[in-house]
Amino acid sequence: MHIPDFLFGYSSVGVPVGIIFWIIALVFIALSIKWARNNLDESKIPILAVIAAGIFALQAFNLPTGFGVSGHLVGGALAAIVLGSPFAAVFILTIVLVIQALVFGDGGVLALGANIINMGVIAGFVGFYSFKALKERVGVPASAAVAGWLACVIAACACAVEIAILGAVPLAVGLPTMFIYHAIIGVIEAAITAIVVVLIFNVRPELAGNTEKKAMPINKFLAIGLVIALVIGGAAVFFASGDPDGLDSTLLVGGGAKDIFAPAHGEIEEADDPIGWVSPMPDYVLGGEDSGALGGLIALVIGIAAALIIILVAARIVYKKSET
Repeated sequence: MHIPDFLFGYSSVGVPVGIIFWIIALVFIALSIKWARNNLDESKIPILAVIAAGIFALQAFNLPTGFGVSGHLVGGALAAIVLGSPFAAVFILTIVLVIQALVFGDGGVLALGANIINMGVIAGFVGFYSFKALKERVGVPASAAVAGWLACVIAACACAVEIAILGAVPLAVGLPTMFIYHAIIGVIEAAITAIVVVLIFNVRPELAGNTEKKAMPINKFLAIGLVIALVIGGAAVFFASGDPDGLDSTLLVGGGAKDIFAPAHGEIEEADDPIGWVSPMPDYVLGGEDSGALGGLIALVIGIAAALIIILVAARIVYKKSET
């Protein structure tokens, strides 16, 4: 669901639209920093970092759906549910998306505003309030699963509207196609969200409001979380699907290069990129395609470590400022 910058080249108003998306995103980023100042403490900062590293790893792991399209975790619902606020999703996804765009070329620089809105704001708010509304009725696992599915699907529909505004794919084609693909991909989001939420609430029960059950020591939680993220990232190098994701598949369908439930038979016709940012490790590979699996492993380790460290540093800076 990472919108690339070349989509803003389809329309003469692409750059102004991208700036508008950035302005909207900045409002929510500011609110997320305010949330962090008021709510973070020494026990929550490592949890924030583990969630960021895990989301980064899981977003790099495209899973096949069997319909000629692949999908990965969005993570907005997961972050919001675990940390108890949609602004936690905005805070985490902003940093993850900035790293992905600048270092790995996954999503554009001008497109960052739109991507933060979709995966941080929309997915975070939809996921959090869906979970909150359903938790007492159906329990944590089911409500987390539904919240993850809804967050994925609604964020994808918003993305379809945005790319229609940019002139990339007509809304009549893009909206139903994005909906269908992400209704399927959302099953992956639902399963991962439910599993991870239950696991984290089990080892850190205070996040679910249970202060009586003993929690896993925070340093142990941080170490185990980092190891799991690295294992997922390593597995992504060898087992990630080569099928296009939901957005790329929609662009292919819109360009007549793919039937909705069949493999692509052409390529995306890219417009001129108005930004032209060249990332140092495009497609999550260090040293280009010739470096093979080793280049992919090194790139993902760098990305996971960067997500964890930058979140730790940013959260501690915000936290320290809240104490002064």
